[in-house]
This record gives sequence, structure tokens and C-alpha cells, in this order.
Amino acid sequence: MALIIILWLIRYKKNKVLAVFKKAILIPTLLLGAQALAADFNGSVGALSNQLSTEVGDVDGNRFNADLSFDYHRQRHNELERRLTFNALVNDQNSTMYSINEAYISSKWGRSELKIGRQILDWSDTDAHWGFGKLNNRQNFTGFDPGQEGLVGLTFTRRHENGLRYHIFATPFYVPELNPSLEIDKTEGTITSRNPWAKAPARTARLESRDIPIFYDVNYPELSEVVMKPSGGVNIGWGNKHWDAGVYVVRKPENQISTLVDISYNTGDDRINARINPQFYYHDIYGGNLRWKNKDVTLYASAIAIRPQEYPVGDALVTQYTQIEVEKRREDYAGWGISKENDRYGIGFDYVARLSPFDKEEDILAEDPRWNQAVHSWFYYRLSRHFQVSADVKYDMLTTDRLVQLKASYFATRNSVLNVGMNMIGTPSNGASYWSPFTNNDSVYAAMRYLF
Repeated sequence: MALIIILWLIRYKKNKVLAVFKKAILIPTLLLGAQALAADFNGSVGALSNQLSTEVGDVDGNRFNADLSFDYHRQRHNELERRLTFNALVNDQNSTMYSINEAYISSKWGRSELKIGRQILDWSDTDAHWGFGKLNNRQNFTGFDPGQEGLVGLTFTRRHENGLRYHIFATPFYVPELNPSLEIDKTEGTITSRNPWAKAPARTARLESRDIPIFYDVNYPELSEVVMKPSGGVNIGWGNKHWDAGVYVVRKPENQISTLVDISYNTGDDRINARINPQFYYHDIYGGNLRWKNKDVTLYASAIAIRPQEYPVGDALVTQYTQIEVEKRREDYAGWGISKENDRYGIGFDYVARLSPFDKEEDILAEDPRWNQAVHSWFYYRLSRHFQVSADVKYDMLTTDRLVQLKASYFATRNSVLNVGMNMIGTPSNGASYWSPFTNNDSVYAAMRYLF
């Protein structure tokens, strides 16, 4: 389990973290924000209720929410390109999530470009499409649509007249995924969740025929040990009007924080003590993409390989008591997809397969793969100026996990839309998959959104 203990960054060491974020993220954000009230600006604000059917997904944090999003993008000849994309969501448990997806400035001269700030690296179609979160961070407001957050750093791009191009990315900063977070009470020794997409560790363990409470002690690292972690990568490729091919290699810290856990049991205290040590492991990522586009048809093939720098050894007793999985496995994925999109409709099909081995019976101390051998089919269709319908289905043929999203939209005015729909999660009956802890996050919903 990639335990999201980074909540400490914004609660216990808030002032120091804000100072670093001002340098790493907020400075380019502020530079952009001064002009964000002008043109080149769009977004939405809305509210959603999952209570159309109280028998479906009636869990804390999944009943209703409100959200805000905006995107400022200005790109003019002989001007710096500027972009700021922000999203925020608060649920019925007052758990707030926010995401600065991108915040950068970019300068172009000739066939070269220099981009500084938070930026999404468009290097892996497989990682982006299936939400693995290995290259870029995930927005992670929901599991249905994990979205992407960029990495903070500098990218230099050079394109040659013969179609050859290369990208070089480098950064001294590390900003891990922040969503969804867990609540850490150091006094009470508890780790809890106000978000249905954050899986908290067990509160008690069965011992001597009794449920013994677990006291968690999180060993917070120094801020410099977290933020000042360099990354770098190179992407080399070739492209023309219809084709684009590229290979890449990146060395960076993992986006999800890992943990080491030590447990002890003192019969006098009548509790299990679990000491949590956050770990910021590096990993190497490499892979390639092949893309073809002709008018409104797009075809891609993509592969990605992830090699952890370290392979921590798990403890069966620790996992049994706390439900925290700490072992790591190498990961290899390959996939392809085809889509057709225009102003009236869109339709697509995607496939991904995990090529690296994973045996659920043997790898019980490692987190289950998000997807193993999965297909994805989707479409949307604009019935008229006011009505649109869409469907999105993912199905894992190995584990039988499935995510189903159905939605109908009514555009009442140019700036308002009413959505009704259903989000459903299906998991194997034995409860042994990545999606099993989130089975109850189903919903039948209605939402109102104002567009600006």
C-alpha cells in the first residue's frame, strides 16, 4: 500500500512547505494568475449528489461534493506561453482535495522551446490512459477518472527540420501525489480517512482471540529529505504530419510514498505499536510510443517499464495486522488504442496487458496491480444542441474487475449543464484485487454545473 502520509506536509510543517512550494510551484502560478482574469480563461463550478438512490454507494465522503476547475492558457506570437490549470473538490466529510495540474511558462525560438514550472510530460500513453501514475502524478479525486498532474521542473525541446526531436527534463524538486490524503492523529495514534478513495490501515488486529487496537507512530522526515530530490529524463523521437514515434528513459522518485513498518506488542499496554517510516524510493522508467493521426482518427501503441531502485522485504505479520503492503515488484505494461472524435461524437477502444509476473498467492505482501489484462470501450454522442449521452466501460479479463460509467447531459443554456448518471464498480467475489476496497463507491447521481 502506497500510504499517503504526505498529509504531514500540509498540516504539521505547513509554513516550511509553503515556502518551498512558492519556489517550486506558486511563483509560476502567481505570474500566471495576474492575467488569469483576462481572455484565454475557462472553467466550471458545480455540485453533485450521489443520493438519487440511497441504496447505492451510501458511504461517508461519497454522498455529495462540490467542485471548481479553471484553465488559463495564453499562447500568442512573440509572447511567452503561459498556462495554469487548477481543480478542487470538497466532499460531505469536509475533506478537501486540490490539484495544480499545470503551472508553467514557455519560451520558443526557432525550433527550440524551454518550459519552466509544473508540466505534464506527454511521454507515455499507457501510463496516462490507465492511470498507473508512474510518470506524471495523478490528480486522484476519484478512481473513475484519476486525471494527471505534472512534474515541477524544466524541459528543453528541440525539433529538427527532418522530423527528429528530443526532450530533456530536469528538476531538483520532488512533489508527490497529495490526493486523496489520510488523517493522522499523532496524539491518539490513529490514521483514518474522510475520503472513500483513501484506504486507511487497520485500526485493530485480531490477537489472542481479541481485537487489539493499533497505535500508529509516524516518523516524520526532515522537509529537505522530501522536497530536494532531483529527477531527470530524455525522450528522443521522430514525427511528421501523421506519425510520431519516441522512446524515453526517466529516473525519478516514485509519485506515491512508500512505508516501512515495525510492530511490537506490549501486553501491559494492551495495544500493538506500529512505527511508520515514510520512504521516498527512486525508480527508473523507460518505454516508447507510436502514434498515428489522420483527421479525427487516432491510433497508438505504447509500452512502459518500471524498475524500483530498491525492493523492500515485507513482513507477513505486519501486513496481516496493519493491512499495509510494502513489497515491490517490477512492472511492465503494453497497450494500444484507437479512437475517432469530432464535434458530434467520439468512440474508442483500448487494451492493456501487464507483461511482468504477479502471483496473488505468492505476492501477498505487494500491492495488487491496478490493471492486469484489461479492455476499455467508450463513446459519447451529441443527440442535439441540448442533449448528450456517454458511456465508459473498463473490464479486467484476469481479475474480472470492472468500472462502468453512464451519463446523460442536458445543456440548459450556453453556460449551464445538468448531468445524471451512474458509476459502478465490480470486483471478484473473493475480494482479492486492487479495486476491492472501493467496491462501495458506486453512485447514482445528479449534478449541476455552471461553465464560464
